[in-house]
Amino acid sequence: MKNKIYNIISGIAICGVLLGASLMQTGCRKEMFMPEPEGTAVPYKDSVSIDLQTYLKTSPYKLFYAAWKRSNMEKELETMGAKASVTLLVVDDAAMKAAGLDETEINKRSPESLLELVKYHMLRDKMEPMSIQPGQLSYHRTTLLSRTDLTEQINRAGSGVSFEVPYTYRHYVAMAKDSQLIINGKLCGNRKPVVVKNGIVWPVGRLLQKPEQHVLDILKEDPRFSMLVAINQINNDAWFEVAMGSFERYAGLFLAPGEWDNSVVFNSYFAPTDDAFHQAGIFTVEQLQEINSRFTPEFVFDPFYGMTGLLPTDSVLDYHNWGRQLAPKTPTGESPVFKPAVFYSNDLDDALLANYTISVSKPDLKPAPMPLAFTREGNTIKVKVRGAKTPAATITTADINTLEGPLHIVDRLFLPDDFKVK
Repeated sequence: MKNKIYNIISGIAICGVLLGASLMQTGCRKEMFMPEPEGTAVPYKDSVSIDLQTYLKTSPYKLFYAAWKRSNMEKELETMGAKASVTLLVVDDAAMKAAGLDETEINKRSPESLLELVKYHMLRDKMEPMSIQPGQLSYHRTTLLSRTDLTEQINRAGSGVSFEVPYTYRHYVAMAKDSQLIINGKLCGNRKPVVVKNGIVWPVGRLLQKPEQHVLDILKEDPRFSMLVAINQINNDAWFEVAMGSFERYAGLFLAPGEWDNSVVFNSYFAPTDDAFHQAGIFTVEQLQEINSRFTPEFVFDPFYGMTGLLPTDSVLDYHNWGRQLAPKTPTGESPVFKPAVFYSNDLDDALLANYTISVSKPDLKPAPMPLAFTREGNTIKVKVRGAKTPAATITTADINTLEGPLHIVDRLFLPDDFKVK
C-alpha cells in the first residue's frame, strides 16, 4: 500500500516539473512588451572617469581653481598615491570674492599660504552623501592640514593606549533640515556633490576660516572675561598644589594645552562674562576666593587614593565644561573615560543631546548623563543645569572657532539650585 501511494506522489511531482518547464518555454517574455526606441541617444558623461584636477579645470569654480594651481596642490595629491580618495570642499566664486580672494589677491599670495588654504578645504576621506543626514550631531572630519608645533592624542583602532601625533585641523559636518551643509556651525549651501575618480567634490558657499588661537588666548585678550581668567588661574594653582599633579582639574582642562606639553584636547566650552558673574551677585575675584574658602579639597591615600571634593567655585565652573565633575570614580580610584564634547550651535538641542552621556561605562563605572538642558527660542539658544530652577543662560555669541573647538559666550553662570553665593 505504501509503495502504491509513493508511486502516485512521485508521478504527480514529475508531471508538475514537466508542466512548469513547458510554461517557461511558452510564457510571456519581457522583450515582447518593450516599446521601440525613439529619438537619438543622449551622450553620457561619467564624472567618475575624470580625476579631481581635471574636474576643477572645467568647473565653474574659477577662483578656487586659480588658488589650487598657484598652491601646487596637484603635486601634494601625487605624493598621496594613486589609491588616495579625498573630499574637496570647493568654494564658489561669490564666496571667494566676499572673502577678498579675487584673481588679483590670489596672485599676490604666496604658494605656501594658498596651499594651507586649499588643504584646509580638503578632507582625508571620501565624504559620502548618505553619511550626512538631517537631525544628526556634527561628525568630525580630518583635513589635510596639520601643525608641527602642536600635538594631539589619538588611539589606534582597538587599542586603549594613546600616543601623540601632530595636530591636525578638523571640520565638524552636519546637515540642516533643508539639506544645507553645515560646517563648524555655519550654513554652507545645499549644492549637490560630484563624484570624481579620486574622491568627491562638495561645493560650499563660504570660505572656511581655520582657527588660529586657543580658547585661553581669546579669553585673556577680551576684558569681558577678566574674572573667569583670574579665578581659573587661582583654581589651577590651588588644585595642582593639593592634587600633586595626580588628578586633572576638569573645569579648566580645555582652556589651554597641557602644562607640560603642547598637546591639544578637542572640546567646546561655555565662557561666562564678567556680567554673568555679576548676575549671580559676584562682583570681585575676592568674592570668588571667599567662596573657595568654604571647603578645601584634600588628597587621600587610604583606603584608595583620590580627592575628597572640588574647589567650591569649580563646582559651578565645571558645568561650563559639560559637568565633568559628575563622572564618578571606582573604589580603586579609576578615572572615567570622557566622551568627546565638541558641539557647535546646530548641535545644542535637547533633541540631540538630552540622552548624550559625558563618560562611557566601564566595569564599576556608570555613564554620566548630560547635565545641561537646551532650549531654543527662534535663533536664541538657552542653557541651564538640567532640572535646576535657576534662570537659564543665553548664548550671546556662538561658534567662535578655536584650536580646541567652538567657544560659546554666555550671559549667566550655570548654577545648580543648591549653590549659594552668600
